[in-house]
Amino acid sequence: MLHRTYIQKLLVLLLIAVMVMSACTQPTPEPTQVPEVTEAPTEAPTEAPTEEPTEEPAPAEETRLILATTTSTADSGLLEYILPDFEAEAGVKVDVIAVGTGQALEMGQNGDADVLLVHARAKEDQFMADGHGVRREDVMYNDFIIVGPASDPAGIKGETDIIAAFKKLAETESPFISRGDDSGTHTKELGIWAKAEIEPAGDWYVSAGQGMGAVLTMADEQEAYTLSDRATYLARTLEGTDLEIVVEGDELLFNPYGVIAVNPDKGDHIQVDLANQFIDWIISVPEQEKIGTFGVEEFGGSLFIPDSALWNEAQGGEEADFAITGNVAEEQGWAEDEIKALETMDVESTNSKGETETYTGVSLSELLDLADPNDDATTVVFVANDGYTAELTLEEVLACEECILSFRSQGGFSSVMPDFPKNAQVKGIVEIQVQ
Repeated sequence: MLHRTYIQKLLVLLLIAVMVMSACTQPTPEPTQVPEVTEAPTEAPTEAPTEEPTEEPAPAEETRLILATTTSTADSGLLEYILPDFEAEAGVKVDVIAVGTGQALEMGQNGDADVLLVHARAKEDQFMADGHGVRREDVMYNDFIIVGPASDPAGIKGETDIIAAFKKLAETESPFISRGDDSGTHTKELGIWAKAEIEPAGDWYVSAGQGMGAVLTMADEQEAYTLSDRATYLARTLEGTDLEIVVEGDELLFNPYGVIAVNPDKGDHIQVDLANQFIDWIISVPEQEKIGTFGVEEFGGSLFIPDSALWNEAQGGEEADFAITGNVAEEQGWAEDEIKALETMDVESTNSKGETETYTGVSLSELLDLADPNDDATTVVFVANDGYTAELTLEEVLACEECILSFRSQGGFSSVMPDFPKNAQVKGIVEIQVQ
């Protein structure tokens, strides 16, 4: 009996052991959701990886200088002629905005330009006085002219008194195209009308609101008169125009240009250092000399006369008041007192009012003899201090016994040439170029 009980206990123990072992080897139950599969790490390559090409760095943004300028410097071709020099020297791009001088000055006032090249001196001085600019320098000059149809319905061709010419335009109501754009040319025109005590109005007077090139085209198409700077008109003749110069030579038509650096207080974007670099460049002697060559090949004379302080200083300190240069054995230059110390003579000639007047001066032929023109010289060009020029043959000037360099009451000289065309009577003459 005891033995049987023992056997039963042993069987129970064996059953418990089997159950324990079975529990230890039971497989793990399947999960109720599929686990997210993660990509196994890639084995290390047996070869070195190919190096990815490196991207080229983005090119640096090009430095740009904004130049606001009058249309005449662009339409004449001057900027195209000289600006590549500055761009190459400074390594910058010049963005030219060609508008009327009034608009250019407004751009400077608003901080929309770095540097200005304009031609309305009174407005430039006011711009500086109001603190919109920090530096202004003289650059160059030329002159204004009236151009019109060859038929000359107003009868003003050859007139040298600009106020008298404007009065005739109004009296005859001859078609006149005004710039009407607050430009330097428009400002000059309005000033002349004011001096003539005329307020132009009517169908004959058209305010175009356009640049010089466009106004010249309108005047040509409508057989009208207009006031133009000489450079833009001459440049336009290369493209073909029927307009002719009818009035020139009056001192009121003097046309100086200035360059201005805009005040950097207008904003951090104003490049005042670059503007000053531009000014230093355009008034430098080498660039002034280049300005003086612009137009010589095409027209026989420069369209702009250099006038920076550096240029004038380089011409010899005590600049001659009158000179004879060019194709001569010995160039000559005189101060005004030296001219007046020479033998003088009196001649009678008709003034701009048609009245006979007596003039005192020095014989032009004797002055030319002192310079001794070369045998192949054929032409003389009279040059005024406002850029106006008149061309005559050397032979006829040498043969004129009553042609003189006359003394002006306000200082300086004029050519007085009785029986010659009015355009030979040059006020403010400073040079005779023998060619």
